Amino acid sequence: MLDTLNNALIKAASLSDKGITFVSGESDSGFYSYKELFASAKDISSQLKQLGVRRGDEVILQLDNNREFLTVFWACLLGGYIPVPLAVGNNEEHLIKTLRIAGMLNHPVVVSNDKHFEKLDEIASRQNYAAVYRISVVALLEPWKGVVTDLTPVQPQDIAFIQFSSGTTGDPKGVILTHSNLLANIEDLRERLGAAPEDAFLSWMPLTHDLGMIMFHLLPLLCGASQHLMPTWLFIRRPMLWMHKADQVEATIMASPNFGLKYFINAYKKASAQTDISWNLSAIRAIVDGAEPIDVEVSRSFLDELSRFGLKPSAMKMGYGMAEACVGVCIQEQDVEFTTFHVRRTALNVGDTAVFLTDNEEEVLTLAGSGTPLRNCRIRVCDDFDQQLPEATVGHIQISGPNVTAGYYNNPEATERLFTPDGWARTGDLGFVSRDRLAVTGRTKDIIFINGANYFPHDIERIAENCSDLKIKRMVACGVYNQNTGTEEAALFVLYRDKLEHFMPAADQIRRELSRKMGLQVSIILPVSKIHQTTSGKLQRYKYAAQYKEGLYSDLETKLKHLEQNLQITARVHKKEPEGEIERALYQIWSELLGIQNFDSEDSFFEIGGTSMLVMQMSERIEELYPGIISPTDIFGSPSINRLSLLIAKNSGLAKEPIVLQKVELPITYFNAEAEGAGNYYQLTLSGSDRNRLRSYCEKLDGSEISVYLALFAYCLYAHSTESTITVYTMIDSPGWLIPFIAAIDSIDSIGQLVQLAGIKEKPGAAIVHHIGDLAKNAAGYTAGQACCYLGYRTWLQKERGFEFDLMLEIEDFTDTTVLLFRYNASRMNSPLMREVFQGFADSMEVLISAEEVAFGLAPQ
Repeated sequence: MLDTLNNALIKAASLSDKGITFVSGESDSGFYSYKELFASAKDISSQLKQLGVRRGDEVILQLDNNREFLTVFWACLLGGYIPVPLAVGNNEEHLIKTLRIAGMLNHPVVVSNDKHFEKLDEIASRQNYAAVYRISVVALLEPWKGVVTDLTPVQPQDIAFIQFSSGTTGDPKGVILTHSNLLANIEDLRERLGAAPEDAFLSWMPLTHDLGMIMFHLLPLLCGASQHLMPTWLFIRRPMLWMHKADQVEATIMASPNFGLKYFINAYKKASAQTDISWNLSAIRAIVDGAEPIDVEVSRSFLDELSRFGLKPSAMKMGYGMAEACVGVCIQEQDVEFTTFHVRRTALNVGDTAVFLTDNEEEVLTLAGSGTPLRNCRIRVCDDFDQQLPEATVGHIQISGPNVTAGYYNNPEATERLFTPDGWARTGDLGFVSRDRLAVTGRTKDIIFINGANYFPHDIERIAENCSDLKIKRMVACGVYNQNTGTEEAALFVLYRDKLEHFMPAADQIRRELSRKMGLQVSIILPVSKIHQTTSGKLQRYKYAAQYKEGLYSDLETKLKHLEQNLQITARVHKKEPEGEIERALYQIWSELLGIQNFDSEDSFFEIGGTSMLVMQMSERIEELYPGIISPTDIFGSPSINRLSLLIAKNSGLAKEPIVLQKVELPITYFNAEAEGAGNYYQLTLSGSDRNRLRSYCEKLDGSEISVYLALFAYCLYAHSTESTITVYTMIDSPGWLIPFIAAIDSIDSIGQLVQLAGIKEKPGAAIVHHIGDLAKNAAGYTAGQACCYLGYRTWLQKERGFEFDLMLEIEDFTDTTVLLFRYNASRMNSPLMREVFQGFADSMEVLISAEEVAFGLAPQ
């Protein structure tokens, strides 16, 4: 029997006709044999060693490409390095999570691409996270001409990889999975599913998820079976392709969480109404339904719809598992249809005996049976004191076995909380066992599951409280079940005792900020008059979920809906209507995808209900109208109808006039560039004490350090300008997006007033915003006597931008200091006079941080 994953790959490499097919379309795919995988992984393992990675070092994998991901993953295993698979996320919270995880590791190395490194650098600089050692995947994939080193011997108890939760926020915990853990669980999965070399595995689950990695890559590899991997984004964009490929490759083993089944059904019903579909799905033996709470009706609907193509009822395999168990704890047996339990929903507290009803009685809740435990994984249900309960009694689900982790990486406190005194792992889930089958009834932990990802209520509450203008900032987030979509969604309950009509703008502000920061769409935001807490002050989130399910807030939601409709009628008069053929076409697509009519052509798609899943559908719709013009990435970069239409027009050869930025007027002598001997930057370093004084000043004004830098930069430009109005383009809110700060200095009386003006956040649509990439292609040329000025974080403005600012003040924050770097275009600007400009800024900063009370005026020039 195999004792390590490394030996499993070596064995699989002898099968030249078996391997991985990477699906990229209906007829497009690439085959990667296990033999090729082994050879490439050996080369990259040698390269990693040469680049300084040593046995036991942790390698964070942030790679979207499945082939690249798996090659580097196995390179780590062969070299004795510890792979740490992490999903590649673009929102701020996800990037911060990556940096936090890196800080928990001993000797982390990040393998990704340059674009992702730029995002990590920007967040690390702004949030004061330590920089991490990185290796470009592009360099790793170049042909290796060096010496291939011998494989590093590994033992069964060595760490194979660290599996962090799929959640986007919260305190990350890395589950330690050894070769021994994984092989025990994989062998159990092979036995339960009857997996054999003749099987064809098909999956769209991400490889950073335990279901995607273990069940749909490692299991078929150990079985010597073929595996077909679709990128998750491809499934989201073309869900019908999932079953097209199942038919083509005669797939036998598949999987999907509940939200994926629901998503597919919706697409299938639409497609089947328009065209004839002919599939043969009789080869499918197992579609594992797990990774989030199971909805019985969704699973039944899926089976009913696809039964005409030969899909057998026994193919639906309900499963229960968790990363702490590698992946699987229970799965429905072969050739057996899944079971259901109809229980009274009011008798599901810990210690309650489940009351079994018929499916048409009142108060009935239908639960899916998750099958029996795998052979080497034991389960028990206990009370609050870890004492085992009788059959059919609701309690805490606990597990034990060789597949169960020894704990969390570098986190002894969390590891101690995971285990009971007698060594069983606490799952955090509630349920009961009946006829040897497990039924999961709920969770003791507060995690909210949405589309396969985990969201933590306290993080939702934190972001909502920070962005809100409400007088009282107390909120409760929880998950509620949406019967229409068959999935869980987030709800936020806000302590509020004022007029309802005043609540709507605050709710909209919260909704937009959660979308921007977390990529989370919260449709349910309701005012409440009381926050339920325990005597020790802990929020009782479950009460709000229960009250919402009982319909306690139905009348309130109706009132809010009427208010929203009235506001939409008022807003309809003022909204910017779509102009031209492209904008009108996009408006129609957005209306159908979002299910709303009254929005502005300059609204951000993500702030009015858009999600990454809808982006993929939007891209498909746009592709039908304007083939080959834009990609889904372009939609993220241009999220309004206005900006997206401009992008389509430009790429179609219908571009408007070049972009003209506002400039600062300076005497013509400032543009007498010196041919030789001229530098092009000056630097000012603020010590820790300087920065503390600056922060004290900012607190008095209720401002920020950035607004001080911007105000002083504008003022020192004013001191040299021939006009009183100064424009500085900033990138202080988001990398890549330029926002003009325009100040009529003559009308301002003090530096404090200018700082407050600099700290004002422009509302969407109130200022013209450009992306730096647009300027690289479409900016108008230079004008004599005018300088284009910029302020922002140093990492946000890249050298390869293709557009040159004349004067730039860039900020770089370190743990104990802040560096302000003044750069200028030496090919245009006069060096001695640029020194005077920066000296004025430095002098103003010195006065500000040294004065006992800053109150000096701004005298007209």
